Amino acid sequence: MSDENAFDASEPVAAHESVTGNKQRPRWQVPVVVVAVIALVVGLGQLIQAQPAPPQEATVAAEPIRSSVLLCPEPGTGGNLGVRVTGAVIPGQVGQSGDGEAGLRTLPGAESASSNLARPGEQGQIEAFGSKLPAIEAYGEGALAPGLVADQWGRAPSGRSRGMASTACAPAASDFWFVGGGAVAGRVTRVVLVNPDVTSAIVDVIVHGPEGEIETPTTRGLVVPGQDRIIVRLDEVAPGVNGTAFHVIARSGRVGASVNDEQRVGLDVVGTDWIPAAAEPATTVYVPGILAGDGARVLSLVSTTENDAIVSVRVLAQDGSYAPFERGSIIVPAGAVTTLDMTPALPATPDGVLPATLELTSDQPIVAGMRQFFGGRNVQNEASFTAGAQPFTGPSAVTGLPVRAATDVKLQISAPSTSVEVEITMLPFRGGKEVAQATEPVRVSVPAGEVRVITFEPPSDVDWFTGVITPVAGSGPVLAAHRVRERSRFGDLITGYPWKPLRVRVPVPAAVPDAAVAIR
Repeated sequence: MSDENAFDASEPVAAHESVTGNKQRPRWQVPVVVVAVIALVVGLGQLIQAQPAPPQEATVAAEPIRSSVLLCPEPGTGGNLGVRVTGAVIPGQVGQSGDGEAGLRTLPGAESASSNLARPGEQGQIEAFGSKLPAIEAYGEGALAPGLVADQWGRAPSGRSRGMASTACAPAASDFWFVGGGAVAGRVTRVVLVNPDVTSAIVDVIVHGPEGEIETPTTRGLVVPGQDRIIVRLDEVAPGVNGTAFHVIARSGRVGASVNDEQRVGLDVVGTDWIPAAAEPATTVYVPGILAGDGARVLSLVSTTENDAIVSVRVLAQDGSYAPFERGSIIVPAGAVTTLDMTPALPATPDGVLPATLELTSDQPIVAGMRQFFGGRNVQNEASFTAGAQPFTGPSAVTGLPVRAATDVKLQISAPSTSVEVEITMLPFRGGKEVAQATEPVRVSVPAGEVRVITFEPPSDVDWFTGVITPVAGSGPVLAAHRVRERSRFGDLITGYPWKPLRVRVPVPAAVPDAAVAIR
C-alpha cells in the first residue's frame, strides 16, 4: 500500500385537603402552642446541624470561551531563522455571534508590530525576517475567542543556521511537560518562558535526565518579569546530559513555555526545531506523527510518579495495528528519562520507516516524546520532534502552513480505537484583510487501528494556509499531526507537530443551593 493518499481523492469514504373549625381556642392554650412551635423549630435546627442533608452535586456546563491568549516564543531571536507568526479565527464555531476582538501583537519592547482580526475567518501575520521582535501574543475576546489559533514558523535555507522550525503558539498556563533535548557537545536546548501579564510570574523548571531528576537550583524560583521573557539554557544548568525532559511549573502567575533544540557538527546545523509540549501524564499516551524517511526514531519516556512504569507498545500503521516483536515492552525507572530507538519496531521499506503512531499503555502515568532524524545513510541533515498526545473528537486546526516552491505539507490522521471520518478544508491566505474562503471539504475515512497520510494541495496564488479538521458526526476520536518538507540539494528541511483540539468551550461549574447553610 502506498504511504500517501492524495488530498484531492474522491469521498470514501391524591389531592390534599384542609379542614378548619370555628370553635374559639381557650386563652391558656396560646402560650403553650407558641412554646411548642419554638421547641419544634429549635429541635429541627439541631437535628439538621447534627445530620446535614447531603448537598446536591454541582453540574458542569460547557460554555463558549470568552477570552484566549496564545503565546509565540521568540520571533527573530532563535539563531538567524527568518520567522513568521500567523493567526486565524476558525469560522463556524459555537459562541462566535456578537462583538469581539482578536489579533496578533508584540509584547512591549524596542520594536512593535500588530495584525488585527475583525471577524471569524480572518487571518493575519507578523513577519520577522531579518529583524528581532519581542515575543508575540495572539489574543481573542468575546465572539472572536472561540477558534483562535496561532503558529510560529521559521526557516533558514542555508548557512550556519540552516534549518526549519515551527511550533503552535500555546495558551498561557501553569504546568507543562516537554520530553526531549540535551546538552552534549554541539547541542543547545533552550527553555523560553513568556509572561503575558503585567505582574511577575514565579516559575520552576524541573529537569529530568537518564538517572532521574537533576539538581538545578538556578532553575527554581525563576522570576519572569511582566510582559517579558527569559531563556534557560540546558548546557548552562546541566552540561553533558543527553536525554532530558522538562517539567515547567508556574508557582504564581502564568506563562507560555516553549523548548527549542539545535545541534551542530562543526559549523553546520544538523537539526533544529521546537519540541512540542507533551500531553499531561496519563496511563495511555499516543505518539502520532512518526514520519516516513531514513533515520532513527528515538522515543523518550518519563514515569511521573515515584514508581517504575511498565509500558506496552502497539504500533498503528497504514495496514493495521500490531504489537512489535522488538521494543514491545519498556521498563521506565521512576523520574528518569528512558530513550530507545524505535526504528526496529516500525513498518519500513529499504528507504526508511513508514508513517506510524505509537500507542503506549502503562501501569503508571507517563509522558512521552520522540526525536526524528532525517538524511542519507549515516548522514544527518535535519531533525524534528513529535510528542505524546491524546485523541480528540472536535475540530482542530493549524495555521501558517507554508506554500513555497519545493515545499509540500502532509497531514497524518490516525484512528486509535474506532473508525474515523473527518472533513479537511483549507483557509488560504493571500495577504490583506479579506475573510478566507474555505476550500471544498474533502472527506477521509480511516479504519480503526490504522493511519492515513494526505497531501494538502493549496491554490497556487497563496502565501500560506490554515488547515482545518472537522470530525464527521459519529466519528471515533482522532489523532493528527502534520509534516512540512522543503526539498533542497543541501538536504531536506523538515518540521511539524501533533494537532490539538480547538479551544472553543470551557467547563463552568453550576452553583447549587446548600439547604443546611440556608437554615443556619
